[in-house]
Amino acid sequence: MYFGAYLYKVELIGPKKTLRISERESCAAMYSSPEAIAPIRKSEQIQFENQGFIYLRQLMDPALTKRVLEGYERACKAHIDPVRTKQHRPHYDIAKILDEDIVFSELATLPKLLPYLLATLGEDVQLIQAGARLFPPGKTFTAPWHSDMANTLGIDLAHSNKFHVKVHFYFEDMAPDQGCLAFLPGTHRLPREMERPHPKEINAAEDSVIIVPKAGDAVLFNTHCLHMCLDNTSQKDRRTLIYSYSHFWVKQFPGARPSNPAWIPAGSLERQILGLGTDGVEIFDQRPWQAPQPTALDRAKEHFARKLLS
Repeated sequence: MYFGAYLYKVELIGPKKTLRISERESCAAMYSSPEAIAPIRKSEQIQFENQGFIYLRQLMDPALTKRVLEGYERACKAHIDPVRTKQHRPHYDIAKILDEDIVFSELATLPKLLPYLLATLGEDVQLIQAGARLFPPGKTFTAPWHSDMANTLGIDLAHSNKFHVKVHFYFEDMAPDQGCLAFLPGTHRLPREMERPHPKEINAAEDSVIIVPKAGDAVLFNTHCLHMCLDNTSQKDRRTLIYSYSHFWVKQFPGARPSNPAWIPAGSLERQILGLGTDGVEIFDQRPWQAPQPTALDRAKEHFARKLLS
């Protein structure tokens, strides 16, 4: 039986057939190898590599979307509303959203998202940062057509297509004038020192790809691809969840793992995503599916082969 991110074992015990429900394992624990996770479509891989983003329609089912919306509204009431009544800001953030509700931890390792994380980053994927954002009506708060990696040193971003991605989760329909996310496709292939275009040089409606999402949608993108949040000229807030992923050897931000250990699933891939790798394995060698240790027979065969070749 499946509830959220976990599997439960349901049994009838004794002559009175008493119902017993026990947690069995994380849904993710079923992924015993990378082959157990279906790859993304070739067209999606090509789109990510050439354009720098993938629009994931209905990544969340309606039931999950409803839980995310309800969790966001509770968190907003606790953390954003008190600040908003006292001062106006261009945007409001909740940095440790994973501690607000288990549903936000489930999103980080959502089974339908895992194939995209493996395809765009690799098997050593890790969540780096997770937060909630509210953008009220007004001018955009982001820099025009920017790369999130503009100050990153030591990496040739133009040739490092699988270094860092973000996922924006949407739990309510958005209108075209509600501060949508827009991209300049293919600009992730340009060097870090590239000159950003002046806003007057870009006609957003004609030159960019503007994502107008529905509830349940998500957008995954290479954070070096030039993008921006357009002005919110509507009368409604733009409300989103923003998760960043990279590699296990990249330092996590505070709040990238829920404080409640009960909210961390048991699957090796999911635990790695939340920053819990395999003990005794170097950070550069972390993989959710470690190579099996050779048996005594395997070692004897290798020793014998070496003797024959020496």
